[in-house]
Amino acid sequence: MTNTYGLRMLLIGLGWLLMGHLPASAQAKAELNASSAPAAPRQVAQPLAVPMPADTGAFPLSYCTSLPRLSVDDWEQDYAKYERLLTPEIRRTQLGLSYLQGNVQVWWCQPSASPHAQLDTLTRVANAAQLEGKWKSVLARTIVHRDSAVIREKKFYRSARLKASDEQVDVTLADGRITLLARHGATAPLEKLGRKKYALVNGRYLLVYGLAKGAGAVSQVGLDPAGRLVLHSCAVTERKVRGQYLTYETVLNQTVFERQP
Repeated sequence: MTNTYGLRMLLIGLGWLLMGHLPASAQAKAELNASSAPAAPRQVAQPLAVPMPADTGAFPLSYCTSLPRLSVDDWEQDYAKYERLLTPEIRRTQLGLSYLQGNVQVWWCQPSASPHAQLDTLTRVANAAQLEGKWKSVLARTIVHRDSAVIREKKFYRSARLKASDEQVDVTLADGRITLLARHGATAPLEKLGRKKYALVNGRYLLVYGLAKGAGAVSQVGLDPAGRLVLHSCAVTERKVRGQYLTYETVLNQTVFERQP
């Protein structure tokens, strides 16, 4: 079965919502309606006993991704250091949803500019002109990063789960506009999915918008040492029971592009 979740995440991260898919606000209402359901089972990530099979080669699961250190004090400190990179312009786009699911307090945001799995700051783009041109994806995948803290034991656990994809995405950035084309599989035709305005904010955030920037959507964007374009579009969910445990999950859609002639 073709995995379309990664492409949907990318589209939401770029501010496009395809016909036939629920918009983010409708998804939020659907999750909110679940608040009257029985309490969800405790969702605590398990430590990785061995490296995951996909975590090899040119693009390991940790490629261009920074995660907090796994101790209670260090985790909060590492997460907070990215707050200084959020400009007021980016903060205005962040609308989360908080609700109760049984005795579990849930907070959800998509697309999120503040995931715990952050794009490495070494990829920051010095000049917006570096983004301009035609780019073709060499990697498109979804990685679910989950960190869990057992409060009384003062222990953290971490897991990463890969959702492979056969998606191919072409992006053109020119004259302040971003154009996206995508297909599933090598033989399918490319389909134009949309064209929007964009702005590079603080060398790190790709803000895609229509009439107003405040209603835009944010992805993290960067350039790796080889000059490849790296795009992260994220959804985050935090679940906690006060005094017992906390789970922080980032659903990271990662797309890596190479520049085309």
